[in-house]
Amino acid sequence: MKKYLIIILTILNVGCYQDTISPDLLQEYRNKMVVNSILTSGKPAKLILTNSLSAIDTNGFKGVQNANIEIETSSVSERTMTNVPGDTNYISDVIANAGENLSIKIKHPDFDLSASSTVAFPVSVGASANLTVDGGLDTSGLLGDLIQVSFDDPANQSNYYRLKIYYLSQTTGLWIPLAFTKSDPSLSGYNSYIINDASVIFSDELFNGKNKLISTVAPNGLVSSNTGDKYKVEFSHISSDFFEYYRSIQRAEDAKEISFQGGYNNAVVIHTNIKNGLGILATQTSTTAILK
Repeated sequence: MKKYLIIILTILNVGCYQDTISPDLLQEYRNKMVVNSILTSGKPAKLILTNSLSAIDTNGFKGVQNANIEIETSSVSERTMTNVPGDTNYISDVIANAGENLSIKIKHPDFDLSASSTVAFPVSVGASANLTVDGGLDTSGLLGDLIQVSFDDPANQSNYYRLKIYYLSQTTGLWIPLAFTKSDPSLSGYNSYIINDASVIFSDELFNGKNKLISTVAPNGLVSSNTGDKYKVEFSHISSDFFEYYRSIQRAEDAKEISFQGGYNNAVVIHTNIKNGLGILATQTSTTAILK
């Protein structure tokens, strides 16, 4: 009896370590086009094409070159995006404005089906930014610069936003992302996320249809030596796909932190709006302000 028990325990123990998938186990996997782009209204369209096999291929990243991409907007008839020679970036002079739709269709001989997507650019919400020097207390309880952003949230619909703040380094002359402090009660843990570029994305779930004021305080003395520009504020009205994509990525990252205790975590599906493909075609309508 002891002999059989030892064998069973050994098999279970070995199984716990089989937590990786070798590419040769997924030979039947169907390769898909991966499209990634953040499109800003009023600016030329750009995107990056890769393929999904990169995720399981030991050779890593694989770009897709020489694809045929057709692009059009509500006001611009169909045109072709150009592949940057030797690169996976595609560019076009097509510019969509706030409130317009944009469509893409991508064909490539390596893929059986054409990938496509149609997205809408959010409307402007009249955002403005203001600076009050030493107008608040930072996280250490010291006087810091108060940065405020106000905007009019459209009523009776779900809206999503992105806020990124920089400070100007007097030493390097470069704009450095400022870590955002989510002190505003409307930016709770379930409707806002800080993404890897230090910007915060959030929904209007707790202030729908209102004039909203978002405030944060920079660390004490951060730009006290600056004689001109101090901060740059980038505020964007973003698409729901933009928000859902980064929220799903955050959930996937959070799932990695859950300790393994003999069970399995639920799979996290990364949001996509690409038909017959993967990735995200995100849109935003942005306002930039320099605070002195």
